[in-house]
Amino acid sequence: MIQTKNIILLLGLIGLFCNCEREDRFYRPRVPQKLSALAIIDADDTLRYIRFEKTFQVEYPEDLTDSLRDLSFTISDSKGVIISFYSDGPLKSPYTYIIPDSIEFLSGETYFFRAKEKDCPEIYSEITAPEPPSGLALISLEREILRGFVNECHRTNISAWVDKFNITFHNDISGSSCFVVLIESYGAIPKEKWYWFRIEGDIMPRVLEVDLFDYYTRFSVMKSDAHGFISMFPGLSSYIMDPCNEYMLIEKPAPAYYIDGRKAQDKSIRIVLTNQSNNGVSVPTIPITYRIRLLSVSQEMYQFIKNLYTYERNLDDPFAEPVYFKGNVEGGYGVFAICRSIEINIEAPPPIWLHIE
Repeated sequence: MIQTKNIILLLGLIGLFCNCEREDRFYRPRVPQKLSALAIIDADDTLRYIRFEKTFQVEYPEDLTDSLRDLSFTISDSKGVIISFYSDGPLKSPYTYIIPDSIEFLSGETYFFRAKEKDCPEIYSEITAPEPPSGLALISLEREILRGFVNECHRTNISAWVDKFNITFHNDISGSSCFVVLIESYGAIPKEKWYWFRIEGDIMPRVLEVDLFDYYTRFSVMKSDAHGFISMFPGLSSYIMDPCNEYMLIEKPAPAYYIDGRKAQDKSIRIVLTNQSNNGVSVPTIPITYRIRLLSVSQEMYQFIKNLYTYERNLDDPFAEPVYFKGNVEGGYGVFAICRSIEINIEAPPPIWLHIE
């Protein structure tokens, strides 16, 4: 019974924490209705939001009100309340609140989060903001040609280029360091690629009026000095091109590399990352610059995402061990996380003009 209950809860939470909207909801008749909250706050960037949802208690979808009533929450520090929100009307669930950039979150300060909804008990969490990461540096950047891609829809052989990043950063081996790496590409769209296009779910196509495109890349990890895994980063989007329709971009959660610095042996961590362009699936841009972001995150956030990652990997294995799932939100579900981040901007190598054979 416990294993079944955990599976039901995880299905709903995966739907909440992937930034893609989901039309399906999950029936949880034996679990008391509770409030779920995902709060991701980067103190050094614009990624600052709290996403709320209630667990689903109605058997028939047509009876679902899909609303949050009398939702309220506060975030406070040792000096008092810094954010207060209350809605006396219904809000569509899930509801996302964007935290203003003007609100400061300081390393070493403990922050307290409370939220309440009319039909759910109060939820509570607290977190101490970590120190920002340090020492992020690029050791080398190489561009290679990779041949032999086969686009099955068009039956053509495609050559791509691969950018290989060798980076390093400091690790506090005496602390409880966990990190996240993201890569953002700022690229030019060749004039022959300016066209009407759709993002999956659009009713009408959009006109691509800009010749530059900014997006999080779907990179890979070749080598790492520390234990880690690639999973989605809640709240950020990436895109891929439909290999069967060059006019269709498909929105996906942005990938991120999660690192457990506690298991690294040295005071610095070195990672080799790769990003492919012009492979028939990536966004059709010529990278001009890259932005590599390094975030320091709490153990609770790292473990929370790792549990979701493990669960998704074992979905098709009926003999997999149950995943122990726990956030840091008491009285409900989710995680309250404050991150610190640094970044480096890297000029991309000159483009290698390739031929489609």
